[in-house]
Amino acid sequence: MQLRLFLTILAAITCTFSSQSTNAAHSESFDPKPWIEDLHQIISEMSSHYANLESAVNDRRMDLPHLRLDTEAKLRQATDEPEARRIIEKFLASFGDGHLEIEWLKSGTRSKPSDGTPQTLCDRLGYRNNLHPGLNFPVVPEFSSSKTAESNFFPGGLLRLGNGTTIGILRIGLLSEHAYPEFCKQAVQQLQLGDNADCDDKCDDRVEITTANLLTAALGRRAESLRLAGATALLVDITHNGGGSDWVEPASRALSRVPLRDSKMAFVKHEHWIKLLQEHLRDVQIDQKNRTDSPISMERASNTLEKAIDESQRTCDTSTVWETGNLNCSMLVKNLLFTSGEVVAYTKADSLASLQSKEDLFYPSRYAYAENPKALTLYVVVDRDTWSAAEYFAAMLQDNHAATIIGEVTGGAGCGYTDGGIPAKLKNSAAQLKMPDCVRFRADGSNEVKGINPDVLLSWSSHDSEFQRVQKLLQVLERLSHKSTKVAK
Repeated sequence: MQLRLFLTILAAITCTFSSQSTNAAHSESFDPKPWIEDLHQIISEMSSHYANLESAVNDRRMDLPHLRLDTEAKLRQATDEPEARRIIEKFLASFGDGHLEIEWLKSGTRSKPSDGTPQTLCDRLGYRNNLHPGLNFPVVPEFSSSKTAESNFFPGGLLRLGNGTTIGILRIGLLSEHAYPEFCKQAVQQLQLGDNADCDDKCDDRVEITTANLLTAALGRRAESLRLAGATALLVDITHNGGGSDWVEPASRALSRVPLRDSKMAFVKHEHWIKLLQEHLRDVQIDQKNRTDSPISMERASNTLEKAIDESQRTCDTSTVWETGNLNCSMLVKNLLFTSGEVVAYTKADSLASLQSKEDLFYPSRYAYAENPKALTLYVVVDRDTWSAAEYFAAMLQDNHAATIIGEVTGGAGCGYTDGGIPAKLKNSAAQLKMPDCVRFRADGSNEVKGINPDVLLSWSSHDSEFQRVQKLLQVLERLSHKSTKVAK
């Protein structure tokens, strides 16, 4: 018995020693220096063109010197590559910015072999059906599905409330035309392009615009079908919507009963933006020279863009913030441009049709959409997994009092990567660092990266069932509908 106990203790000691030896050997073989160098590069890149650095200091009151020193110390103690990656990911996550992220190089992987199926043009241009489901309305008896030709893309139906009000439910899974390959196929046919067509950037752009216009028209038909079925209000579900593209512009404007005026945006002082603004200025100057009729003053537009270029060339060194915690200047150009239209907050899209610079002046004029003053009263439901363009959708409608926003505070991504953004590849790990180069400001002057605060907060919890989540929303809609009915009387 004693011999067995002795052998058990000896085995445990041997195992512990062996484990410690293995860990020590592993730790000795791991060199944290390249990872610390990559951290310093990240800090340098952020000091140069991270649009929300100012917000991190002034709004979040982050102690950046402490964060830098703490992250360096943890990297020195790291024992392997996965741990070093987690430390850097935690460093970036502390900024609470959905667009500040890192994409690690996947080593030892090969591209997926083709299954032999010929790729269509839409496949090659990146159109993929990756729509996410939203709230499960069919779990409540008050809901009935409504099937139309568009319901495969925008699911929904009718929700009948206790007071007799009927609300149309419309789901938008992603605010990007690239998530709807079926409409891309229609666009390719409409443009008379074959699947073997050599599609350059201009061709890609034509396919994208045509796809977006077809999609906008389908969205309008879906909303109208719900109205004809008896809906007196429309609820758009953008929960678990990761964002999308500029298609958010026509989508929001087609559903709103009021014209959507946009608030100001800011952009980083960087060559990336200087080049972009110079291209826009050239377009404006061509229209100015040709004296093209326009509701917008070409002289004012030209002066605004020239001022934006001038201010973007006044560089700002923010690197000392990682030592002192204070910013001695701003890397942002503010109060000159608008998010949806660089020079104007709003105009009718078709009013700029004859201008070469129409997209530079008011980007929604890129698309075909119809404003609808008779559109249904609008509700929008969001959650903590509503991000980026979906947040812009909610923010623009909320700021213009065009919709009541219901749900949770959204994820917080704000403005993203203009014209692809500013690339940054880390020297040692070869990881791609992505960070926003612009800021969308709300009507009250706040930064959209803070997330969208709903007009009506829902007390959803992580342990709620699908039924409970919809039921809580239903109770809110009952109250809102009761108030609006009393006001109407």
